[in-house]
Formats: sequence, C-alpha cells, structure tokens
Amino acid sequence: MLKRKLFFGSIFCLFLAQYLAAQEHDLRHKRRILGFRSLNDTVDDQKRGIFVLPLLYYTPDTRWAAGAAGVYYFKLSSKDSSGHDTRVSNVQFLTDYTQNKQLDVWGQWNIFTRDENFLFKGELRYRNFPDRFYGIGNRTLKSHEEKYEYSLISFKSLFLKKVYPSVFLGVDYHFEKEYNFTYTPGGQLEKGTITGHEGGIQSAIGLVGIYDSRDNVINTYKGSLLEVSSYFYTKPLGSTFNFTYLNLLHQKFWQVRKKHIIAVQTKIRYGFGDVPFLDLSAAGNDDILRGYPKNRYKDIHFAGTQVEYRFPVFWRFGLVTFAGAGEVFSKTSDLGFDHIKYSYGAGLRFLVNPAERLNIRLDYGHGKDGGYFYFVVAESF
Repeated sequence: MLKRKLFFGSIFCLFLAQYLAAQEHDLRHKRRILGFRSLNDTVDDQKRGIFVLPLLYYTPDTRWAAGAAGVYYFKLSSKDSSGHDTRVSNVQFLTDYTQNKQLDVWGQWNIFTRDENFLFKGELRYRNFPDRFYGIGNRTLKSHEEKYEYSLISFKSLFLKKVYPSVFLGVDYHFEKEYNFTYTPGGQLEKGTITGHEGGIQSAIGLVGIYDSRDNVINTYKGSLLEVSSYFYTKPLGSTFNFTYLNLLHQKFWQVRKKHIIAVQTKIRYGFGDVPFLDLSAAGNDDILRGYPKNRYKDIHFAGTQVEYRFPVFWRFGLVTFAGAGEVFSKTSDLGFDHIKYSYGAGLRFLVNPAERLNIRLDYGHGKDGGYFYFVVAESF
C-alpha cells in the first residue's frame, strides 16, 4: 500500500515537471499567479504578488489529502536612503480535506512593518478532525488505539517589537475552543479518566522572544532562529484548565557549498499544571521525528533534535537525508536510551518557485514503529 502511494506521488511530481518544462518560455505572468516560475527567475523583483497552489499530500496522520493554499506577499521599502527592503511579509490561507475525513481551514499572517520595527503574526483556524488516541506516556502500545472526533476553533495574535537588529520581544494571545467530541465505545476517553476528554476553552497570554537572522523563512540557506516563549492558560482569562507551557525552538543553517545546506533543529516543550490531552506534547510529525504519526506518543513534556543535509541533483530536483532523536515524558526519570524515539530517512525535492525557494517534498522517515511517507509542500523546517 505504501509503495503504491509513493508511486502515485512520484507520478504527480513527474507530470508537474513536464508541465513546467513545456511552459518554461511562455505564460510567465500566469506562472507567477500560480507559483510556478522559470528557473531563471531566482530574484524576486516584485514588491508584491499572489501565489496559489493546488495541494495534494500524504502523511500518516491524514493519509491522502487534497485542497488549495495561497499566499499574498509583499515588501515594504525602508524609510531611510539605504534602499534596503524589509523581509517579505505574507498572508496565507489553506483549506484541505483528507482521506480520514478531516477538514482543516486555516489562515495565517506574518507582517513586518517598515524597517522591521514591528512584527505581527497570527492565525485563525477551524478543524473537524477525526483522530487516534493511544494513551499518555512514551511506552503506550499501538494495540491500544482508539478513535475520536472533535471540532476546534483557534485564534492567535502575536505583537512583536524590534529591540535590536533581528531581535524581537512581544506578547501573544491564544484562544482555542474544542467541542463536539465523539469516542470509541469503551475507550479511555469515553470513560472520562483523561483530562480534557470533553474539550473546553483554552485562553492564554504568552511572552515571546525571537532572534531571527535567516535569509529566507521558507527555505533557509544560512542564519539562525531562536524562539523562546511561555504561555499561561488561566481561568481568569476564560480558560477551562490552568496550565503553563515553556517552549524553546532553535534552528541553525550552514551553506557548506553552493545550495548544499546543513540544517539543525532542536525543540523543547515543558509543561506544568492540569494539561488537557489535546494540548499535550507529541513526538512525531512531518517537521520533526518523521517516522512517527503526530499523536502516536503524547505526554506533558517533549525534547528532540534533528539534523538534515540538503543538496541539489539536477534541474529542479534535489535530495535530503535526515536523522533525529527525541522523547515525550512526564518526569526526567522516564528518559532512557532503551525507549528513546529515533528517526532517520531521506527525501526527494522538486523546486516549484526558485525566487521564493519553495519545494514540494517527498520524504520517507523510519522509526522504531516502522516507516512512513510524507508528501507535502515546503521544507520540514
């Protein structure tokens, strides 16, 4: 079954490659609207534009999914005489429907004001999401799988002020409502023993600090990202539960040769209080620990790291190799080499938009539970 899905994904990439080759010398404006650009178009000379892309992807959490994504992007010129523009701002949307009958409608914005004095980030989301629950902890069994379904409305709004070049500090507000739960009869969720089994409202104020020197946020060749944040979910703000999360994200990129990139990512998530199960930390996804479905292992804390090597092969195609390790846990004594989650694999890249460095990727990640394919748009980090 997985080999067949890999075959269909490969056919899609080949058809896309043939289309782009046939259109290389005409319909330039139309390609800009759709996001398919000439290989010679490596410098984005437009201050603003619209990018629309039909989506077809595969992950172990969704199986096959189809939909559409779009971006309106723009740059603001500096007020001084330097002639330098700010980094690209964008407003994105995505809607998709999956083979697992999951609906996701999502909008996000990332806006730099002139001279990057302020950064505004946020998102608005609706999901109707059948999913799977295996229990809490890093030693749960796959045979304990139970299905559930819920709806979610989420809103985030982050305001950041530049306090030094590439350094931003600010405040975030997060609101989320989880409702309309249905469960597998006789499972842990239906019994009511799991915190948050009936959903509720999560409302939090967050404090955020960011250092970001990446040359391109879509596909970085060089630079670093360090993001430290803390979120306080509390009943005085309307939250159903009282809990806190501290988060650290670090990414570092080196260009060892032209377009040969070594990338390292580390994530740490540490929680306190009465954390509902939907907000627990998870090991695995299409961005870190590929080879594990996102919700296969859940617990209050998570720590993980991965390294990736990216390089071109020919024309629009490139390859990636990656490896990583991580774990969910409730206390440090839960950590140990005997059950730590490892991941390794490789992937194929197809360059859609040279100016923005946007790739379609097909990855195979292998972990302790076996292997999974990921066919999605954009790099893992």
